[in-house]
Amino acid sequence: MQLKDLAIQLSGYIQDGFKLDVLPIQENGDGEISVLQVIVEGFDELPIFVTATDEQILCVTNLFVQDEVKPELLQELHQTMLRLSINIPLSSLGLIDDQFVLFGAMSTNTVLDNIAHELVTQSENALDSLEALEDFLK
Repeated sequence: MQLKDLAIQLSGYIQDGFKLDVLPIQENGDGEISVLQVIVEGFDELPIFVTATDEQILCVTNLFVQDEVKPELLQELHQTMLRLSINIPLSSLGLIDDQFVLFGAMSTNTVLDNIAHELVTQSENALDSLEALEDFLK
């Protein structure tokens, strides 16, 4: 999947009443786009970073870093995230280095309307996750 084509198709797309804003933010060595930043209108503080392989589209939303967690609650946070992850449609919670994230993946064969729907859903899930986990943060 060419991310340049996806960026063009999604930019300004309206899904479930939300407008998508797409910005290419990283190029690989041959000048092709390797990462997109997607902002769902109304969720500006929770951009989604999108990349793709030959088989899947991976979407990652940064939630918070480990330094923002109350140290005495870190283990309880991990357990809570494991329990919450089952209840979050189309998304999972994870940890990349010291960054807690919400992520989702879909096939590169997914139709544009479904890609847009999953991006909106991920934005909603990210906000819901932050609200559910706010007691663990400083």
